[in-house]
Amino acid sequence: MSSDSGIRQIDELVNEFEVAMLITESLDGDLRGRPMAIAGHDKGSVLYFLTRADDEKMQEILARPSISVVMQKEGQYLSISGRARVETDLSLIDQHWSAAARLWFPDGKNDVEATLVIVEPTYAECWDRTGVRLLEFWWEAGKALLTGEKAADSTLSGHHKVKVS
Repeated sequence: MSSDSGIRQIDELVNEFEVAMLITESLDGDLRGRPMAIAGHDKGSVLYFLTRADDEKMQEILARPSISVVMQKEGQYLSISGRARVETDLSLIDQHWSAAARLWFPDGKNDVEATLVIVEPTYAECWDRTGVRLLEFWWEAGKALLTGEKAADSTLSGHHKVKVS
């Protein structure tokens, strides 16, 4: 599969998710994951998360910008590795603002703590086990069980690995 078609498939799958686990490395070296509403995404699966500037994860991102984002629901799985950057541009915050964001920003989109975390992917991997792809998976799983051989994930049409940059 070409990188372009893989990126298109990753972009399409990102549309299926509203929340992701954003995983950062803490200042003491531990990995930390937290659920984050996806505020938006651009072509190439660039992800936007609205967060507070005073949140602990901001210090982690500034110190160690390599992050991971993981999404899962009903047979669809997506893992994105990349680099995070912090953005305080009010026009970008306005572009990615939603009514639900008021839960964390009672002063609205002009809240001084409103900040975007922008994740620029370097690698993505997805598994789509819905519809006919689920049947394909069960067929391959059944063959593996009957033959005693390892199931080959690479032969399934719903699994893709994409080096983004």
